[in-house]
Amino acid sequence: MAAVKETIDQVRQIDVDQYKYGFETKIESVKAPKGLDESTVRYISAQKNEPEWMLQWRLDAFQRWKSHD
Repeated sequence: MAAVKETIDQVRQIDVDQYKYGFETKIESVKAPKGLDESTVRYISAQKNEPEWMLQWRLDAFQRWKSHD
């Protein structure tokens, strides 16, 4: 267990705020509204720039899913 303690001690000595290489990732993201309804399906389809036939396919699938209860 000495190796584990040594590793823990080394990690504790790292000053994260002084890490000279930095780390930053800029990723564009879009969040859909919470919940699932027809407007959310339309929103996601529009964000993906899908053709009309794909939107209709998704809306039909959504209606089938809702009636499955």
